[in-house]
Amino acid sequence: MLPSIPTVFIPALLCDERLYSGVIAALGPQIDAQVMMSPKPSLADSVADILARAPATFALVGTSYGGNLAMEIALAAPKRVTALWLMGCDPAAPRTGGPDLAGGLEATPDAVFDMLAGLVVHREAADCAAVFREMAQAVGGTAGAAQARALGARADITARLGELQMPVLVLWGAEDALVPTAVGRKLAEALPHAQFHQLTDCGHLPALEKPVESAALFASFLHNAY
Repeated sequence: MLPSIPTVFIPALLCDERLYSGVIAALGPQIDAQVMMSPKPSLADSVADILARAPATFALVGTSYGGNLAMEIALAAPKRVTALWLMGCDPAAPRTGGPDLAGGLEATPDAVFDMLAGLVVHREAADCAAVFREMAQAVGGTAGAAQARALGARADITARLGELQMPVLVLWGAEDALVPTAVGRKLAEALPHAQFHQLTDCGHLPALEKPVESAALFASFLHNAY
């Protein structure tokens, strides 16, 4: 049997290790999994924090906010990140004039949790929406606001994607209401060694909504990458 691949999982905004529990269980001994959270004031601060705690080399997984953080980590330490799995993240700079998500998370966190629960998963995935609410309550509005501010201040890294020479799996939910699949396809096209997959009847959080299918795609990807 091949040795387990050290794999760092970074959750989406307001999510914790439960986002990936089904995927990690399905992958079993194929990976040596660590779920790392780092709600720092900037993505750069979180990059430094995670690299200080991560293995010497590792596969890296990130969803949404966690995907943006994962891309920044891979750019900062390309020799350490041996493979990359991205979901629901946009390498472009944030659009201006949107709602103040960070402010809302500080002022009325429960209302924001409920609003996001209706957006982050496919409309028929009520059980997944409930898990999201539970994760959001556990993470809390203060940490969520820090994540939202870091994400909202991100730089456009589109022009730097060519620097990421490691193999990349780009996985998207076909019904992602927050980041359209066109963004995922464009991201995969800009990466030198990427493959794009789309899951039907799935929203913004494939690992939560379709853990078995997501794990199967990642296992096949890792088999070819190592």
